[in-house]
Amino acid sequence: MTYYSVPGREHVDVTLALVKEKAEAQGITDVVIASTRGFTAEKALDVFKDTGVKLTFVGTARERFPSSFIKKAEEAGHKVCFSHEVSYDYPPLVQTAYRRFSEGVKVAVEIAIIAAEEGYVSTDKDIVAMGKWDTALIITPSTSDSFSELRVRELICKPR
Repeated sequence: MTYYSVPGREHVDVTLALVKEKAEAQGITDVVIASTRGFTAEKALDVFKDTGVKLTFVGTARERFPSSFIKKAEEAGHKVCFSHEVSYDYPPLVQTAYRRFSEGVKVAVEIAIIAAEEGYVSTDKDIVAMGKWDTALIITPSTSDSFSELRVRELICKPR
């Protein structure tokens, strides 16, 4: 487990390296990454190039994300979706509970649900979810209608 002394974007390269290392070590083939404007997504494409890992990028809104990146990611066999376009339920009290760990933990769980709702990841195996530049978890995802089956297996990194 890696703790960052402060949260922030400056941790993205280390976080992606930790995600890659952990996915390879545990044979995890699906990585879900939050990216609002494409910064983290672009870096992840480079880090995971030629690894066989399937990436799913979850943005907030299509108009905030570069359309050229969407095309590039999809041509490479990856998925891109947007939280405002997916119907899912993530109860506010549960969000608050995860946010007590960090905002990135809350986001990692959320994007795992979104990816499962879209059918981009299986609910039968572990994935890595990178919720922010500085937070990553190993999760067995679920759809929102079976939320109680979601399991946070391991914290890879997060801010203190």
